[in-house]
Amino acid sequence: MATNPSDPVARMYAVALYETARERGVIGEVQQGLKAIFEAYSDKTFRDFFTSPRVPRLVKMNAMDAALGGKVCAEVVNFVKVVIQKGREPQFDNIVESFEMYRDQAENRIHAFVESGSEFNEAELGELKKQLSAASGGKDVVMHVANKPELLGGARVRLGDKLIDNTLRTRLSHLAMALEK
Repeated sequence: MATNPSDPVARMYAVALYETARERGVIGEVQQGLKAIFEAYSDKTFRDFFTSPRVPRLVKMNAMDAALGGKVCAEVVNFVKVVIQKGREPQFDNIVESFEMYRDQAENRIHAFVESGSEFNEAELGELKKQLSAASGGKDVVMHVANKPELLGGARVRLGDKLIDNTLRTRLSHLAMALEK
């Protein structure tokens, strides 16, 4: 869905929302509200209604007010209304992704996506997290771990824009290429 979370317009809206939420001490509530709307945004009917230029803005704002009122914090409701007023509904998914990226950056956090041929135990995960934190300049690392038996062994880690592939499958592939030369 999100095609460009680093789009300058999406980033501008995300930063403004983050700073407002930070000032009011509701960053977590805002992120939860955005996630709830983002999940609804994945529904084609909702997305078509929300992004359609044929649906008057006032109708969208009233519908969103009725749907969201009391379910998410006022900052999210007001933000969605501003997005609608400014005609930025088609960029909503980019704005949400940009908000999450900006929050991670502001809170010195990075996500590590780890795929392993076998399951890690708690001690191994703790050590890997510690090493990844050191490799990222001391950032708080959020681990996303998936067991992928087809990797045969070892692990593949994506940390920010870096990819570390130390899987047995990759090592065997490199060995086969070296033997073919």
